[in-house]
Amino acid sequence: MTPFKRFAEFIKEKEHVKLSKHLFILIMLLIGLGFSATAAITWEVTNSSDFCGNTCHLMEPQAVSFRDSSHAEVDCTNCHLGVGLAPDMVARKATELSQVYKNLAKTYELPLRIKHLRPAQETCEKCHWTKAFYDDKVRIKYHYSTDQDNSLSKTALILKIGGGTSREGKGYGIHWHVENKIEYITTDELKQDIPWIKATNLDGETITYISEESDLTKGDIEKAEKKTMDCIDCHNRSSHYFPDPNQALDEALESGAINQNIPWVKKRFLSLLRQNALDEVQFQQGIREIKVYYQSEFPEIEVEELDQALTTLKRIYNETAYPDADINWRTYPNNIGHKQFPGCFRCHDGKHVAQEENVAPERKVIRQDCNLCHSIPTQISDYETDVQKIVAKQASSPVEPPNHLAANWVTKHGGNSGPECLICHADETGDSKNFCENAGCHGNQWEIPEVERFYAGQGLYCQECHDMTNAASHALPGHKMECVSCHQEVTWEVNTDRCVRCHVEVEHIEAGNCQQCHEFKEERKST
Repeated sequence: MTPFKRFAEFIKEKEHVKLSKHLFILIMLLIGLGFSATAAITWEVTNSSDFCGNTCHLMEPQAVSFRDSSHAEVDCTNCHLGVGLAPDMVARKATELSQVYKNLAKTYELPLRIKHLRPAQETCEKCHWTKAFYDDKVRIKYHYSTDQDNSLSKTALILKIGGGTSREGKGYGIHWHVENKIEYITTDELKQDIPWIKATNLDGETITYISEESDLTKGDIEKAEKKTMDCIDCHNRSSHYFPDPNQALDEALESGAINQNIPWVKKRFLSLLRQNALDEVQFQQGIREIKVYYQSEFPEIEVEELDQALTTLKRIYNETAYPDADINWRTYPNNIGHKQFPGCFRCHDGKHVAQEENVAPERKVIRQDCNLCHSIPTQISDYETDVQKIVAKQASSPVEPPNHLAANWVTKHGGNSGPECLICHADETGDSKNFCENAGCHGNQWEIPEVERFYAGQGLYCQECHDMTNAASHALPGHKMECVSCHQEVTWEVNTDRCVRCHVEVEHIEAGNCQQCHEFKEERKST
């Protein structure tokens, strides 16, 4: 008998019990390793951005907007689950299993809105150091008009980003909110209505502000949830931004994706993109009509040139409109700035008044000064590209006059204007018209239903600057107070219900948009 066979017989006779235990342990180890490997792979796959964005067809809008965002290389879970210990992360993810059921059972509501998001301290601040100081930045905004030549205007301003800490001589500007604690009450899901605010300074001083338009009672305030302001309250669309078609077209024209020399191209494309509830079939019909229009009216345009422009138009539509998901560029308010949505003016509206008596005069009302967060927007020449000269021009402005420091200056500046204003606010000819027509201040209309239709959130109705006494022919309810109820920027959309009181022709009722039948020789002026 060979040594090997003798050893095997010995094991069978003496150690068969121990051999079974060894095999059992070995099998358990293999199963455990297999389970761990499977769990780890499953965790990684289900946490990937590709899985989050592409597995469920409902998430296509979020996946597309995320792909083109500044956070495209950051996994979805880093923001939606945060960062923590493994058991905590597993527990957080388990709470989201209900989303799988809702998707399978079709019990979700459209448009999709996030219900739970981790605090910025557990997400944003893992990468962004809040005490860092961010230098001011020069921004040059390009805007193309809707006239035949797609005329270009350029606006320069300095963004006072700020940041850092006051002990370093910093802690000012837009990021002042980082160092000073801000608490607030909001009355709507989208956080667009903020009637109550409490600011706590570094020295412990507390000031409570309540909007003059709020009907909150003392009991309401005591019961209401107090939220603490963090990064997401302003930077809420940093990863899922659906651009305004106006802005998207400006960027396409500036980059050359759409040829600036195609007549009326901004107006034609914008008119199509801004139609409400525009589905794919209607959009394709609009594309065909645009193509027929140019082939008929401007046959000299190269086919390749027009096709490239239409391809870009299609891309913009695909990035801003998702009819199946009930999402377009108006769905999610963007709280950065105050262009398409109230944004900063949710609090900085000149209407939030301090409730304490012993408050410094400059803090009795939450300031709404234009130059609190940025310099006054300045029109610059098309050929002016030297950033240093633009900065020098911005920085050389004289000290603010006293009336600019009044809490209600923004809303009352029209009535307080005089010859002295021309020292700063005039072009080379001494005419202030160009400044007053600055699209950065006038002509903005927000699409949020809860927000009144007023210019730039400043309560600046037309008649505060313009004499409306001779507008008898249009003295219908709302006409004198709300010019923009009929006349909106660029698209010339009309309120059909009001128009048909005088204009009863059937074709006008069905059209609902003047420019579908009428060509306007120039864009409506803000003044």
